[in-house]
Amino acid sequence: MMEYLSTGLGGIGLFLLGMWLITEGLRLAAGSSLEALLSSWTSSKRRGLLAGTFLTAVVQSSSVVTVAVIGFVNAGLISFQRAVWVIFGSNLGTTLTAWLVALIGFKLKIDAFALPIIGMGALMRIFAPSDRYRSFGMALAGFGILFLGIETLSGGFSSLSEQVSLDDERYGVIAMVVIGFVLTTLMMSSSAAVAVVLTALAGGLVGFSDAAAVVIGTNIGTTTKALLATLGATSSAKRLAMAHVFFNLLTGAVALVLLGPLLTLVLWLGYISGYGNEPVTMLALFHSIFNLLGIVLMWPLEPLMSRFLMTRFVVAEEQGVALRYLDRNVASVPDAVPMALCREFEPLLGEYPGTVAGLLEADPERRKANGIRHKRLEAIGDFFVEASRYPISADAAGFFSDGWRIQHNLLYADETLMQLDNLGEPLRKSPDYQRIREPLESWFASVSEHLQSILCGTEGSLDFVVLAPAYEQVKLKLLQSALAGQISRASLDSALQMCSLSRRLAEQWLRALNHWQNMKAETDSPVEQPCPSTSQPVVEVEPASGPSSNS
Repeated sequence: MMEYLSTGLGGIGLFLLGMWLITEGLRLAAGSSLEALLSSWTSSKRRGLLAGTFLTAVVQSSSVVTVAVIGFVNAGLISFQRAVWVIFGSNLGTTLTAWLVALIGFKLKIDAFALPIIGMGALMRIFAPSDRYRSFGMALAGFGILFLGIETLSGGFSSLSEQVSLDDERYGVIAMVVIGFVLTTLMMSSSAAVAVVLTALAGGLVGFSDAAAVVIGTNIGTTTKALLATLGATSSAKRLAMAHVFFNLLTGAVALVLLGPLLTLVLWLGYISGYGNEPVTMLALFHSIFNLLGIVLMWPLEPLMSRFLMTRFVVAEEQGVALRYLDRNVASVPDAVPMALCREFEPLLGEYPGTVAGLLEADPERRKANGIRHKRLEAIGDFFVEASRYPISADAAGFFSDGWRIQHNLLYADETLMQLDNLGEPLRKSPDYQRIREPLESWFASVSEHLQSILCGTEGSLDFVVLAPAYEQVKLKLLQSALAGQISRASLDSALQMCSLSRRLAEQWLRALNHWQNMKAETDSPVEQPCPSTSQPVVEVEPASGPSSNS
C-alpha cells in the first residue's frame, strides 16, 4: 500500500512540476504580450470571455490570467464588468488540461514522446540564443514532465485499484464532492486535481458518476485560492475574487443538482460520437459542459452581480487608508505596475499645496490626514519590496526607480510637515505670534499658490527659483522685527526655521512631481494632473528692497 501511495505522490509531484514549468515558461516567453492581449481583447463580454478561455488554454494556468486581469483592473485599463468575463472564460480554459490528459495521456505511449520532448526542452533552455526561446524550452520540458506524471499516476492507481475500490454507492455524491474540494485545496491547482481524478477513473479506482462528483468538487475548491488572493488585496482584486467565487459556487451547485441529467447528456453525446466506451474522454466532456452551463447562467446574472460587488469593499478606500491600485497581485505583473503607480500617487501629490497654506493653523484634521497619507506611502514601500521578488525588464526597472524616488521624497515631505506642526504649536502660544503671523502666512500662501500652479499646469517651472525673492523678503521682515525689539530671539529662530522647512518641503514635493510626470509621459497614461478643484487664497509678497540674509 505504501508503495502505491508513494508512486501516486510522485506522479502528482511530476504533474505539478510540469504545470509550473509550462506556466512560467509561456508567461516569460510571452512577456508583455499577455498584458497587451488582455487590454485589447476585452472590449465586450464575448471578447473578454474568449480572451480568458484562449489565454488560459495557452498558458495552462487560470491563476496567471487572473492575476494579470487584476493588475489591469487596478491600473484602470480594463473595466470590472469586462474583467469578470475574462475570469469566467479562464474557468472554461482550464478544461483543456482534462482534454490533453484524456486524448493524449491515455492514448499514446508516453515514453515514446515525453522523454524526447523533455530532452529538447532542456537543450533549448540551456543553449537557446535568447530569453524567449529559453523560456519556450522550459515550457516544452514541462509538457514532457506533465505527461510522465500522468503515466506514473496511471500506473499507481491501476495497481491500487486491485487493493482498494471506491467504485460503489456507499460513499455518496457529497463525499466525492468533498474529496474533490480537499484535493484542489491541498494542491492549489484544479488542473492537477482533475488529472488525479482522470487517472483514478482510467485505473478503475472510481466509477464514472463518482468521478464526475469529484470534478464538481475541484471546481468549488478553486474558490479557496481566490479567497486567499483577497488577503491584503485592493478593493478591485477583492471584487474580482468574489466574482470568481460566485461563479464557481453557482456552477458547482447547479451541476450537482443536475448531475443525473448532465451525465445522461454526456453519455448520449459519447454514444453518437463513438467515444462512449472511453470514460476518461467522457469525463473531460462533462467538465467542459458544466463550465459552459455556468457561463450560460451567468450571462443574464452578471450585471446584477457586478452592481452588487461594486458597492462592496469601499470603506477602507473612503477612509483613505488602503491602497487603491497596488497589491501583491499587481506586483507579479510588472507591465501593469507603471499605470497603477501613476494612479496611486496622483491623489497623494494633490494633497500638499492646500496643506502648506494652512500650516500656521491648529488643525487636528490636517495631522490626521498627514498620518493616513504617511501610512499609505509606507504601504507603497511594502509593495516595492513585494514586487522586487519578481523578474522585471529593463524598462520596468526604470519605472520602479521613479516610483521609489517619488515615495521617498513624499515620505521626507511628510516628515518635514510633522516638524513644521511641532514648531507651529508653541509659536501660536507665544506673545510674538501676532507680529510673526502676517509674514509667515503670506509666505505659506505664496508657496501653496506656486505648487498649485505647477500642479494644474499653469506654471511651467518645476523648481523653486520663482519664489526666491519672496523667500528672502519674508526672512528680511522677520529679522527687521527682531532688530526693532518687536519679537524675541526664540520666536525669530522658530519662524526662520519654519521658512526653511517649508522651502525644503516644497523642493521635496517638486522632485516627486517631476518623477511622477516622467513616469506618466513614459506610460502614455490617461491619468490627469492631480489638480485640486479649488485654490487656496493667496496673499502677495512684495519683492525685497533691502539687503538679504540667509538662515
